[in-house]
Amino acid sequence: MTDHPLPSTLGTTIRQARERAGFSLRNLEAIVGVSRQLLLRLEHDELENPSPDLLHRLAEALELDSDDLFAFVGYRPSEKLPSLTPYLRAKYRLPPEALAAASEALRDILDKYDRDHGAP
Repeated sequence: MTDHPLPSTLGTTIRQARERAGFSLRNLEAIVGVSRQLLLRLEHDELENPSPDLLHRLAEALELDSDDLFAFVGYRPSEKLPSLTPYLRAKYRLPPEALAAASEALRDILDKYDRDHGAP
């Protein structure tokens, strides 16, 4: 049994999960689609009220439960299905660059679908 204290802030949670996943800030920037500066501010708890969309993307990339991240900032938990990134990483052992490409492709598809057909 290990005696690792639970992270006490959103920033600490994200930084520890990023390090556990073996991602640099540059890797996470590519996967999530936000700047390293924004990620660094978030990891240092200098970003107030990060958007739910950003928290979802971080949870997906870092294989975290988005409800846990939401709890840090007081957002109501979601009732959505699990995300695709953890599945792709586990099943196909994709490197961070491939996960970033898959995440970007999926965002493009979702943007096109929302724009062309409206939200389901």
